[in-house]
Amino acid sequence: GSQPASPEEAEEDRLEAYAREFRPALIRNFLKRGAQEATAQDLAQDVFERLAKRAENSDIENPEAFLMQTASSVWYSHLRKRAVRHHRQHTEYEDYHHSTEVFSPERVLEGRQALDAITEALGELPQRTQDIYVLCRIQGLIRREVAQRLGMTVSGVDWHLIKATAHIAAVFGDME
Repeated sequence: GSQPASPEEAEEDRLEAYAREFRPALIRNFLKRGAQEATAQDLAQDVFERLAKRAENSDIENPEAFLMQTASSVWYSHLRKRAVRHHRQHTEYEDYHHSTEVFSPERVLEGRQALDAITEALGELPQRTQDIYVLCRIQGLIRREVAQRLGMTVSGVDWHLIKATAHIAAVFGDME
């Protein structure tokens, strides 16, 4: 007969099931945000790579929420890289094909400039929206935790995250 799967194999099966179930939704999410098809697929893959790394170290309480939160994080990382490079739609350039381990003074400065631009964009939003964005996206709290902490609903937290996300994307010239 067949032997029971090892915990590692069981985890791999679970991750593959998540990938099958959520990849189409993640790709649609990135396409709606304005990504090209190939980029959307690469970004979805990046989300699953982060999920796999996270799953190695700890159990993921709510995989769907983790995936959506990670998708947002992957998207902003992509936007920052694009903004820093003044990326144009017709030019496909992905950092992971090149060395990302080099922290030259120029790269550090570019990163600071991108962070400054995001910080400035956030500063244009209402304080509560800023607070929610920082708690979820920068401090990494889960939306339910932020909702409880601020005495609001998870959908209220989502509304603020969407508002902040749209504003930052608009500032980076991503929304037509």
